[in-house]
Amino acid sequence: MKPLFVGWSGRSALPHLGFLALLLFTLVAGFGVLAFTLGVTVDDPGGGDFSGDKDITGVLIADPYPMIVTDKDQHTVILSGGGKRGVQAEARALDGKHVRATGGGVKRGDRDLLLVDQLRPAPGDAPAPLREPLGTWRLTGEICDGKCSLGVMRPGNKPAHKACANVCLLGGVPPVFITTTPVFGTQYLLMGDPQNHALPDALRDYVAITTRMDGTLERIGDALLFRTDVTRAVVP
Repeated sequence: MKPLFVGWSGRSALPHLGFLALLLFTLVAGFGVLAFTLGVTVDDPGGGDFSGDKDITGVLIADPYPMIVTDKDQHTVILSGGGKRGVQAEARALDGKHVRATGGGVKRGDRDLLLVDQLRPAPGDAPAPLREPLGTWRLTGEICDGKCSLGVMRPGNKPAHKACANVCLLGGVPPVFITTTPVFGTQYLLMGDPQNHALPDALRDYVAITTRMDGTLERIGDALLFRTDVTRAVVP
């Protein structure tokens, strides 16, 4: 049996070089395989991206979060500000009015968000936005911030993006509820509380985890609005 190498003894580690090299290779290869395995099990959220400069007109709806239903095709565009903030203050004075908004577009799937540069009254009248109540629902999904989840950052899901999403949401960025299965053809639902106000700060406890919630649905333009009491969310 060969003696063990002791660093302060003056003996050489050379006799153990093969064993140490094998141990190092095994550790590196093992962690590499583990990292690859974990990576391929995570869904690729993909599909979110900047869509260039936008100039839109339509009717502005301020509650529960600012949105514009466009003149041309009743398409609902969520509004947010630069950085981690919303545009509630700017939108409040224009609630229900015909407006023009310019800024940078963000798109994922059938949902669009505008990072507002300018928001001002527009001349002329606009058709009233389509609004249709769709009853009471129990839905399962994940609360995300409506900016990063659409593509401002690589769209994420699960706890890895919780802290970033909470900072955006507490700054006023509109939340979205991404359902586990499509509802009327979409998985991206706008959110509000049962009284059609912005969600309370308690929502941060439920961001980025799969939850089950009861609430009512309404179609506004071509988007769905889910009104729910987030404090009664259930983790399945």
